[in-house]
Amino acid sequence: MRHLPSTTLLCLLALLGSLSLSAQNLDQEGDYGVDWGGYLFGIKGGPSFSNQDWSGLETEFLLAYHGAVFLESVPASGRFSLYGQLGYHLRGSRISRRRGITFGGTGVTLPADDFRFQNISLGIGAKSVVGYNRVADLYYLLGLRIDYNLDTNLDKYDQLEGSFGIGFRANYPIESYDFINRVTYGATFGGGALFPISRGASGFVEITAHPDFNFQYNQGPIPNVIDPFGAGNRTIGARAIRNFTLELSVGIRFLRKWTYVD
Repeated sequence: MRHLPSTTLLCLLALLGSLSLSAQNLDQEGDYGVDWGGYLFGIKGGPSFSNQDWSGLETEFLLAYHGAVFLESVPASGRFSLYGQLGYHLRGSRISRRRGITFGGTGVTLPADDFRFQNISLGIGAKSVVGYNRVADLYYLLGLRIDYNLDTNLDKYDQLEGSFGIGFRANYPIESYDFINRVTYGATFGGGALFPISRGASGFVEITAHPDFNFQYNQGPIPNVIDPFGAGNRTIGARAIRNFTLELSVGIRFLRKWTYVD
């Protein structure tokens, strides 16, 4: 068997030494020069605090949830790595209880309404460790993502249309993919702390923000709508809705490392 060049051995030893807190020695044969290094993988999830920027209406944070699986490159020099992840993210917003009036003039209290957009999200980006201590490695991350909408809960408000008429849509979006954008895109940024569990596994806690660049919902003006709260018709104004989500994630990360054979 040929001996590896001394410079190559030194590089490999330096790389493995830099990962001493989280390196995993999972012996798996590969071809030298083809299978090079290894990769990290794991799963994460937790609560989400989602809100939306609505034109003409102030909304509140919706408590939701998310989950994702990810792959990550072995950190170069123990600090810098690239990642890719695929996950399920519930985005949306909430409106507190409010009063309404039926066609018969009866006052009712509407329930606290939430608007939920169930999205699959694919993200890529980079991470960098900014500090080491005995307890955890601290890091930050920056990335881009693209979301695909699977479904919403807007259809549950169709029953209100039967009681109040379409006029109440002045405050509610419409369940229609003429207005709902299937594809949205945005940024991801945040930071976290990585806690070593063993040579092959680490746990982490992460806080990230996810602003969208385009609209999840974009509806133009709807004219000639019967106004249930007054005489005549009215025009429902244009409505554009953009997502913003804060996520608290707890996860576990594993290392798959190659050994080299000639």
